[in-house]
Amino acid sequence: MAERCVLLLSRRGDGEATEAAALLRRIGVPVHRLDADGLADVRAVLGPEGELALDGHRFAPTVTWLRHFSLRAAPSAAGAAGGRMVYRDAWAALARQLAAASPAAIGAHDPGQLTQRDRARALGVRVPRGLVTTDPADAAGLLPAERYVIKVLDRHYVEPVPGRFDWYLPRVLDRDRLTGVPGLPRGTPVVLQEYVEHDAEYRVYLAGDELHAFEVAKERPEDIWTRPDEVRVRRVRPPDAVASAVRALAGGTGAVYGAFDFLWAGGEPVFLEVNAHGDWLWFERKAGVDVVTRAVVRAVRDLHRTVVGDARPAAVSLLAFLGAGLGR
Repeated sequence: MAERCVLLLSRRGDGEATEAAALLRRIGVPVHRLDADGLADVRAVLGPEGELALDGHRFAPTVTWLRHFSLRAAPSAAGAAGGRMVYRDAWAALARQLAAASPAAIGAHDPGQLTQRDRARALGVRVPRGLVTTDPADAAGLLPAERYVIKVLDRHYVEPVPGRFDWYLPRVLDRDRLTGVPGLPRGTPVVLQEYVEHDAEYRVYLAGDELHAFEVAKERPEDIWTRPDEVRVRRVRPPDAVASAVRALAGGTGAVYGAFDFLWAGGEPVFLEVNAHGDWLWFERKAGVDVVTRAVVRAVRDLHRTVVGDARPAAVSLLAFLGAGLGR
């Protein structure tokens, strides 16, 4: 019988995946990892019964965890341009379909910003007024405000060649300086939203049934990437209204993990977005804790145990015994 283990799909530079996988293995949860930038010469067979063989390792995934498995990171394959496109599309499709067929999955459901905003509004969670436009200066007439945030509709980075990132970061602009995102071709759809004056900003991580929050203090939206030393982060208990909003937004979606961004303005939470693959080590290190790492490992462990029929109670402190510091 094939081994049953967690399948982790990411890329070599994913520190969160590396740390979580090491801790999972340490507590007896087998993990097989496949990196998008390590696909050269990988031999893969997906059998008729759903068993997967990667480089001779035969197993049945219990949990498929999709993180940064981007085929932009994959090395160029030999052959004609069309064939190389099929190569990348096929690997991306295999990753998505493995997650869909897995008994449990993390990161497979990644709704875009428009879907997130619609869900928040339907739940009564405040969001900034905003729109999508190919001409921000012209569209501002539909969204009167003194200051705006302009950001890309999808992720704020791309990888033109494997290992090289180009960044297109959010910008805060006054109305009379409203332009597009530097470096993007004219006509690129972007998000234009009102700038919300706020008293605090929170990054809240959902991992299983746990919430862990950090208060983030910075001058500009892009400071986390451009001036990280100037950003202050501390672990906090989120306001009850923020915690309730996170659980409401996650409820009904089957989400096991998510990184939620909120503002606190006028005594209420303002939802910005959720990243189904959001990293957490930078926030932990700034705050001097490891609570998200531990919560994520617990969540993956519990999913794996449920699939394999391991009825051991979640409160077993084997992790603490091993020195990993992960016991409840």
